[in-house]
Amino acid sequence: MILKSFELERNIKSILNYKFILIYGENIGLKEVFKKKIVNLNKNAEIINLYLEDIAKNKNIILREVKNISLFNEEKIIIVNQVNEKIYSEIESLMNVKENIRVIIIADLLDKRSKIRNLFEKEKNFAIVPCYNDNDITLRNLVQNELKDFKNVNSNTINMIISYSNLNRKTIINNIEKIKSFYEKRILSEGSLEVLLNSDRNEMFENIRDAALDGDKKKLNDLLGNFNFTNEDAYFYLNMINYRLIKLLEIHRQNINNSNYNNAINNMKPPVFWKDKPVFLKLLQKWDKQRVIGALEYLGKTEQKIKNNSTLNTLTVVKNSITNICTNSWVYF
Repeated sequence: MILKSFELERNIKSILNYKFILIYGENIGLKEVFKKKIVNLNKNAEIINLYLEDIAKNKNIILREVKNISLFNEEKIIIVNQVNEKIYSEIESLMNVKENIRVIIIADLLDKRSKIRNLFEKEKNFAIVPCYNDNDITLRNLVQNELKDFKNVNSNTINMIISYSNLNRKTIINNIEKIKSFYEKRILSEGSLEVLLNSDRNEMFENIRDAALDGDKKKLNDLLGNFNFTNEDAYFYLNMINYRLIKLLEIHRQNINNSNYNNAINNMKPPVFWKDKPVFLKLLQKWDKQRVIGALEYLGKTEQKIKNNSTLNTLTVVKNSITNICTNSWVYF
């Protein structure tokens, strides 16, 4: 049975009519919302999370968990994450079990030829929930519904929340949670709201910067996909990376004998914030003095290129520069 996501959002309890539930699609935020809501509907149930690597190690693990009845909970929910066609037979083997369990299967986008998708679409007793990407209308409805008890929720505040999210439901949900915690009296103010959302943006870009300098390509790719770059902040992005590199260079120069980075960091003026110390120690192992100098020269040329050529797509240049810093590709420029 195909269930439409917007109908399920209105009435999540309707999912309780089904023992086997497939939630699939590219909308990661919406899939997480449904998974969380279903779990909350079954607060007394034992929750078991399984992943693809668990099944790869033991193909019988899902069926074993189904048969392994809990002594302490009347109900049991098995969540199978990262599902793909490779484990179709394992999924199919569950369909005739009689135990008092609920199985939630989470998958990425499945095409029309998918055997798993076809299995759930044909069976009336199975629920399948497609989670497609959001659009402006669905996100506005989300914000309005979540903040319906707040005053001063208008087109300006909704636009502000959406614009800081890069049309990403997960980011919007995180920002809404911050709003609910910050505005205890439930009265929004456009000025303070922008400061609150912008502080989150600064923190997000700090994570992007550190992932790039750390060479963590997977993390950087995830972060870049969830961050809304703006043209007016192009130089700010480059300057944040520059500032981190300059700090690394200062520590290298402070550590003349290359003997103790801890002492060099402790002697820095102004002092390095204690939370940043482990980050600096990690980066200093990867970035020697000459590499830091080379990256600073590369970013300087990048900034000059943007200033001298108004026809360039500024944000594309900035994003490429961040990726090049991560992959060490800037040495070829």
